[in-house]
Amino acid sequence: MPPVPAGLEGDPRLPYLVDPGDGGIDVPLAQSSFDPRSVNVLPELVEAATLALFTAQATLTELQLDVAAQASVVAELEARVGELDAAVQQAVERVEEARRALGEHAVSAYIVGDVDERLALVQAETVVDMGVARAYVHTLSSGQYRLLGEYERAKSALDGDVAELAIDLGRERVRLNELAVAVPEAFAEVLERSRELQAYEAGAQAYIDGFVFPVAGDVEFIDSWGYPRMMGTPSAHWHQGTDIFAIHGTPLIAAENGELARIGTASLGGNKLWVRGDSGNEYYYAHLSAFAPGIEDGRRVRAGEVIGYVGDTGNARGTSPHLHFEIHPDGRGPVNPYPLLKAAYGNRPVLPATVPVATDPADVGGRGTSSVPAGD
Repeated sequence: MPPVPAGLEGDPRLPYLVDPGDGGIDVPLAQSSFDPRSVNVLPELVEAATLALFTAQATLTELQLDVAAQASVVAELEARVGELDAAVQQAVERVEEARRALGEHAVSAYIVGDVDERLALVQAETVVDMGVARAYVHTLSSGQYRLLGEYERAKSALDGDVAELAIDLGRERVRLNELAVAVPEAFAEVLERSRELQAYEAGAQAYIDGFVFPVAGDVEFIDSWGYPRMMGTPSAHWHQGTDIFAIHGTPLIAAENGELARIGTASLGGNKLWVRGDSGNEYYYAHLSAFAPGIEDGRRVRAGEVIGYVGDTGNARGTSPHLHFEIHPDGRGPVNPYPLLKAAYGNRPVLPATVPVATDPADVGGRGTSSVPAGD
């Protein structure tokens, strides 16, 4: 096991507790020696994450340029419409409104069948792709005929050049809207890739897209991977997770979409459960004060769904309430979760855990935190 870092010898998060016995223990008592490579920064992962971030940033930049160019096109067409007299301007807007209504109705009424060429043509000019439009049925509903009629009447009220201007304006507005909608998604991708790079640069051995920080509240946590636990007892082992300190009863949430498993009680872990993520990664939660209502093995959960509450059960009893959290990539042995947790937690302040008492939702007897040692 690695030595305790200088200055942390008396840290309350370095537990030394009584041996709880050998029944139901969730961690192996005969662990191999601590592997210093488990905290190594892996250059190949950093390089891949750097490239992914560069690609995401380039995509965002290109999209922003496209939005600016498209906005200029729309502004030019709107300026041309603005040069028309008020009555013609209103007629142009009626054409656009009729086209939009027809396109929206056609999308919602989609049924595979023969082609109505007139409808396909109109849809291809709006939000509906030509290939999709060709799959609409020949027999239109009365509502579609009505909307098509309104569109054609509105267009016939304009002369050829103005009608074409109205069609062009509508088409370019649709394109601008499509580009604008894609911008937040591109920003989110840049943020996700930034977190990935941050995690790998900090020594993460795994990264999960969409990973959610598992404690829904103010927390305190450090990188305690490999710290000695319960030395001098038959249960001596090195720490294989991160202890996240929070007020007793703070909600715990699923870190990923997945399925609950192995819900129960263990000597070291106390009230504990696993989340088997859809990515193949598994997450271990220990020392819960209580489980959320309706929790059971095999139940599907969504990332961010409450599954339990911070406590001090197991070998953490009577100590600072915290969640012992582990990550097992592809269900294998644990890896240091701290870099991923820190990346997911972001730049929020990591607050001291010695805060006022909070009542546990399951009425387990709310307790505040203390400066006594924490559990496994």
